[in-house]
Parts: sequence; structure tokens; C-alpha cells
Amino acid sequence: MAAKRFAERSLRLVLEVLDGRRGAPQLRPLAAPAVISAVETLVRACAADRRLGVAVLVGVHIVPVRPGVVEVFGGYERGTRRFALAARIVARRGEWRVTALRLR
Repeated sequence: MAAKRFAERSLRLVLEVLDGRRGAPQLRPLAAPAVISAVETLVRACAADRRLGVAVLVGVHIVPVRPGVVEVFGGYERGTRRFALAARIVARRGEWRVTALRLR
């Protein structure tokens, strides 16, 4: 399913930005401005989390809400610790975008 592939790809990119391996501007084609701003804030505020290790996406599940809207949930690991994530992706003009994101 296209929505699941998009969710996996975009969440991996978010984790790479949080790790400092990529810059937040690379999220522009995939995420709403509010999501990018939130990720930039997390990059500045959560430097201590990076000491646990590289963030690795370990599971993504999707639940269709209505046509063109999907809720996403899953997890990622840093070292021996596991964290949760959730997002909403919306299709507009044939392209998916992350419109909401929660991590922890």
C-alpha cells in the first residue's frame, strides 16, 4: 500500500533528522510546516537522547480513517530502549504528507 510505504520512508527520514544525519529542510516535500518546526525543536531539545544510540524504526502500522487520511503508529529503538511514535498522513492532490507527529 502506498500509504504504508510513505509512512515508513517519511518516519525514517524524521529519525535521521533527529539523529543529526540529515537536515530538517529535507522534510519539506514530505511534511507540513508545523511538523517540521516540531522536529526542529526536538533536535535542539533532545540531544541527550542521541547518546543512547542511533534511532532505528522497528515497526509501522497504519489505520485508514477515511479516504486519503491514515493514522500511523509504531516504534523505534535507540540502543536497548524502545520508544513510540504516532502520526497522521493525508493525501492531497495525489501526494501524501505528514500532518501530525508525536514521538516518545
